Amino acid sequence: MTERTQVLITGAGPVGLSTALFLARRGIRPLVVERRAALSSIPRATGLHARTMELFRTAGLEDPIRDAGLKIVGPDQETELVRAGRATPLVMLGARSLAELRESFVLESHDVPYADFSPSWPIWCGQDHYEPLIHDAAVAAGAEVRFGTALTGLSQDADGVTATLDQGETVRADYLVGADGVKSTVRDLVGIGQRSHGSAGHFVSIIFRAKIELPDDAPRFTLIYLMNPAAQGLLLYIEPGRWMFGVNYYPERGQSPADFTRERCVEYARIAAGDPHLDVDVESYTPWDATHMVADGYRAGRVFLAGDACHAHPPAGGFGVNAGVQDAHNLAWKLAAVLRGEAGPALLDTYQAERHPIGAATADQAWMLFRSRGRLAEEDRDRYRDFVVVTMGYRYDSAAVEGAPPDAEVLPRALSFTGEPGSRVPHGWVVRDGARVSTIDLFTDDLTLVAAPGGGAWADSAARVAAELGVPLRAYRLGVDLIDPDAGWQAAAGLDHGGALLVRPDGIVAWRATGPGAEHDVPLRRLLAR
Repeated sequence: MTERTQVLITGAGPVGLSTALFLARRGIRPLVVERRAALSSIPRATGLHARTMELFRTAGLEDPIRDAGLKIVGPDQETELVRAGRATPLVMLGARSLAELRESFVLESHDVPYADFSPSWPIWCGQDHYEPLIHDAAVAAGAEVRFGTALTGLSQDADGVTATLDQGETVRADYLVGADGVKSTVRDLVGIGQRSHGSAGHFVSIIFRAKIELPDDAPRFTLIYLMNPAAQGLLLYIEPGRWMFGVNYYPERGQSPADFTRERCVEYARIAAGDPHLDVDVESYTPWDATHMVADGYRAGRVFLAGDACHAHPPAGGFGVNAGVQDAHNLAWKLAAVLRGEAGPALLDTYQAERHPIGAATADQAWMLFRSRGRLAEEDRDRYRDFVVVTMGYRYDSAAVEGAPPDAEVLPRALSFTGEPGSRVPHGWVVRDGARVSTIDLFTDDLTLVAAPGGGAWADSAARVAAELGVPLRAYRLGVDLIDPDAGWQAAAGLDHGGALLVRPDGIVAWRATGPGAEHDVPLRRLLAR
């Protein structure tokens, strides 16, 4: 017997579960299959950036994730600062051991004023903490998740995808999303190629518990890059008494993950702490490679790739899970619109057009940063982009955007939100129904048009054309439905008197009329029909 579902998702990591959550919130009931027996118990992918938190905000998960991550803010960091809305600053130190922090030096430091451009801010939260939250929210919204179930084969035709599972089951789906990691079975089955710079290093992540006394005058940090000949790698503070040490090993020297016995892991933890007698409890040790990879395509017919299945990169910048969740959100609202009959299949072509350039640029940025160890080579300086630009300031140019600057870089040189088509809509605080809300919260489910004062004709036209075409759309009038104090947001969005902004469900500006137009129905009918 063949089971039927609208969307089959392979992989129940953060990306697959996020895809399921974003689909389920739009009325689609996806099926997720995962070959693992359970969710991750390892606190990897610990940094969730502001844009990712904005997306989880739309799904009601921002506060639960923040609550789960409050304690993961670095040694002696005051959680009250995080509770008050201040992002945890990223500080990466270079040191020989924790006992020698007085002799450490700063490799990388970021303390970004997120409140200037976002209602959200980054958080340090282990995957083992936030993954269950995404899972539970997705299931509550209507998704089904099956563990211990792997995809073994697939075929597709003009009407859908037929997938074979390892239990002998067959599933028929309208679309399939491969969120099954860097060694993606889905990518291999549909024959999508890849380009790669190779591996930037081989590691074993050791999770251990130990009571480590830091020097009273030790500098604060988020990460430590251990520059110790006896144990080199990245040391991450997870929570009080719990650490993760990603130790380098070198196959060219005859080393392998098999060398990492529990006893050897205890020794590495003691070297990292600078205490040869430290009492250490090793929870786990897992090998992994810092691999660079960009898939040649994100789509093959009715099959899509997301997350590490289509772009993998070293952990520098913490881009991996964040880029994957952004893939998931971009794809989910488009799949839902097509499945609900609100858009034609051509909308799905814009997933490749928008996310592939971002995935490639992000992977290349991570590779460059990881190889530089915080010290960029002169030839890389012109290509380098600050991590907040990579995660929030990227630009789209596709058929789902009209009026994007033709010469705009995928990753601009500086962060700016000016209401240009193809960019994330500017954040500002406005008043709706007597409540103060961020403009980011206005653009979460449907297409939305915001008309500047004097632009009421745009709002009337948008409502009329949307009803004709059967496209869900909401319209706001500044000064009527939304109170914009001092017209600050209107100016930030580049709207003159009589202008309007059309924003997609992912908060990306689809089109902008800076002022009043002679005709209103014609451009809006063209836009909404497309």
